[in-house]
Amino acid sequence: MNRFDEIAGDYDEDIYPLNEKEFVTPTVEKLAELAPGNDVLELAVGTGRIAIPLAERGFQVTGMDISEGMLQELHKKSDRVKTLVGDMRNGAVDAQFDLVYLIFNGITYALTLDDQVATIQNAARHLRPGGVLVIETFVPRVHEIVGDNRAPFALEEDFIGYDEYDRVNQKLISKQFDLSEGQVASHQTEHRYVWPSELELMGRLAGLEVAYKWGDWTGEALTNDSDDMIIVFRKK
Repeated sequence: MNRFDEIAGDYDEDIYPLNEKEFVTPTVEKLAELAPGNDVLELAVGTGRIAIPLAERGFQVTGMDISEGMLQELHKKSDRVKTLVGDMRNGAVDAQFDLVYLIFNGITYALTLDDQVATIQNAARHLRPGGVLVIETFVPRVHEIVGDNRAPFALEEDFIGYDEYDRVNQKLISKQFDLSEGQVASHQTEHRYVWPSELELMGRLAGLEVAYKWGDWTGEALTNDSDDMIIVFRKK
């Protein structure tokens, strides 16, 4: 059992409210707008937070995930998404798609440069000519680092969160501490962060061209003040 299987049963509760309509709908609407056709592949589909609403709009959605537990949770909610167990770096679907997307920091869970390049190349292989690849992840907050290479992102009465940066190896460990139940519940995840220019280069190496660079799902431009980046590629 991998660690994603271990957290699958509580995943939807843990990411609340990011699975609520106010967060989901703008993402779904923009992906639907970008799709040049009806066939869609989500890498690291998880429990179907985005895939299910897209399928409900009439898209033929396939979801790939390394975790059987996550896919089981998805199917408890809907049978509209075709799923398969597979690694985003090399998992294969015997089909090509109009839209492939990897969002919610998915690319950062590939913990080496080689694995991230392989993930983008694998996504590109599954695109039809003219197809679109969408990658969403956080913008590294290196400029917010304080002592001990830590960048806090939440300092509240009942919740503390900070990222611990390893700038030499371009990695971070995101640590969260929930104090709301009268005791400390902690959780951490490991990531390899990417820069916008680095992600662009990965796409170019995979035969893709950059169509858009956004800072959020409304299509606002990516700027120095953006917390997130959304890079939209098109296959030549």
